[in-house]
Amino acid sequence: MEANPGEDWVPQQPRRRRSRRAHHEITSWEHCFNDNCNEHRWEKVDAGYYPRQVGEKGELSKNDRREHRNRRAVMTRLEGQESEKSVVPDVEALEKTISDLRSQLDCAAQTMVAKDNDLERLDKEKEKLQQAYNRTKQRMRQLGGILWRDGV
Repeated sequence: MEANPGEDWVPQQPRRRRSRRAHHEITSWEHCFNDNCNEHRWEKVDAGYYPRQVGEKGELSKNDRREHRNRRAVMTRLEGQESEKSVVPDVEALEKTISDLRSQLDCAAQTMVAKDNDLERLDKEKEKLQQAYNRTKQRMRQLGGILWRDGV
């Protein structure tokens, strides 16, 4: 009896890779040296600096400095207490922020209404132009037929 070579061959199962842990699980914000890291951005903004490998503190970007100021203005600490539970919102700053956001929303809504009206107007103009085009095309066919028949 002859043996069939490769009869007992079975394809190997591919190795399973270990799942990668998330960046924030591996690295704390103090050891994350990527200034554009979105996972640690707010910790860096709250601290007021970007960590560096050599130990110094890198300056925040202009936008992040503004965010740092805004976040500090919204949250103030009670006098003499430094625990996380002692953080209370600054009501006036919150009301101003809410008011600013509402005015931005109103402006955006007005812009959307204006753009919507512009689109409706353009749609109507497009319909009129399409109708004029169709009439012109039909008239050109008629004239072409007349010229063809007359042999001009």
